[in-house]
Amino acid sequence: MQQAEKMKIITTIFTILVFSSCVDSRKSIQEKPKIELELVDEIFIKKELYGTDSIRLNKEQIELFAKEWNNTKSLGFYKMRPEFWIFVKLKNDVIRKFRVNGDLIKEQGDWAFSTGDSLLINSFWIPTYSFPKPENYTPLSFIKFVSQSIDNDPSKSCLGMSMTNEFPEGWVKEEHLEDLFELLDSKEECGCFLNPLSSYIPTGKAEIGGYARIFLKSFKDEEKVDLGLYSCPKVAQNINEELKEWLNKRK
Repeated sequence: MQQAEKMKIITTIFTILVFSSCVDSRKSIQEKPKIELELVDEIFIKKELYGTDSIRLNKEQIELFAKEWNNTKSLGFYKMRPEFWIFVKLKNDVIRKFRVNGDLIKEQGDWAFSTGDSLLINSFWIPTYSFPKPENYTPLSFIKFVSQSIDNDPSKSCLGMSMTNEFPEGWVKEEHLEDLFELLDSKEECGCFLNPLSSYIPTGKAEIGGYARIFLKSFKDEEKVDLGLYSCPKVAQNINEELKEWLNKRK
């Protein structure tokens, strides 16, 4: 009888310890460390965890995100696929990583919090500055623009154009081909292309013939011009020979 009582007491104690452990674990998951603005170095947003596209938040956006996170409401365990990733880099080099979908936001585990605003984080993904668009240029005026930005110091990189990469179909037209052909072998240095969404700033310089090649090839292949996140194209003789042969056949 005494043995049974002892076992009952041990079982009760064990149950209490396990329950307390679960409560403490649950409590740690629910904890929401606030963002202290004075400790923040920078915050940037990405669509993909390992993607290269990112936008750095400005001062007003940083303050807004910190305020919204600090005031979020706890919702509980919630499975979701992240639509955005928010990286908060502190001045001590610690990086806090948040997953966001609509108004839902998580930092650790699957415990979700709500900002109450499903459009807030989406608004951060829109660049706060207006940039030139390809439709505002022709292939020739584009090349002229990046040529004017060249720095005579060979040790310096040269950013010629910061522009969205949304080149429309048919941007390179028949009327541009002859002039682009004349520029095809030009190794005259000019500025690089930079997409505003890129977190990387290219180094070095481009060559006029590199851009002419890309534009001519897009016309030949009937594809949109695609300069990616950044581009510092150079003359490529092997491709140039193919383009010259193609152009000669068209005459």
